[in-house]
Amino acid sequence: MLLGASGIAKVVDPDPTVGALRAANLPSSRLVSRTLGVVEMTAAILGLGGGPGALIPAVVLYAGFTLFTLAAIRGQIPVQSCGCFGREDTPPSLIHVIYNAVATFSLGWVALTDPTPVLASATVSETVLFAGFALVGAYASYLLLARLPLVLRPTVGS
Repeated sequence: MLLGASGIAKVVDPDPTVGALRAANLPSSRLVSRTLGVVEMTAAILGLGGGPGALIPAVVLYAGFTLFTLAAIRGQIPVQSCGCFGREDTPPSLIHVIYNAVATFSLGWVALTDPTPVLASATVSETVLFAGFALVGAYASYLLLARLPLVLRPTVGS
């Protein structure tokens, strides 16, 4: 769900991602950013309803996000925003690295051990509950990744 939301953010406001890609000397344009957003949305949808191997695109994306964010916090990529939520004020942090690494390994584990699509045999009520929990989880993840680093950032004079 968070992957899909991140993709939507890149489609709506590609500029923060353009800046992050440019800082990393990667292809960077509004079209590239929006294309990445569409790829993220597609991977999220495939992960929910696809068959065996459907989670692999999400695993690859999260692995890339992990490496990019790790390089950014180590100072190898000079960015103020990772561009993941289409906002200028989402600083790359160790929290991002850990979150992305956990997502990479968790999705990889599920892809290797349980090829059943998430919503393949769900009833309507199970689907509604899943969607509700997914929305709450996506919002909690946003708070963890976008807001917590700002709260933990040392203030001037501390």
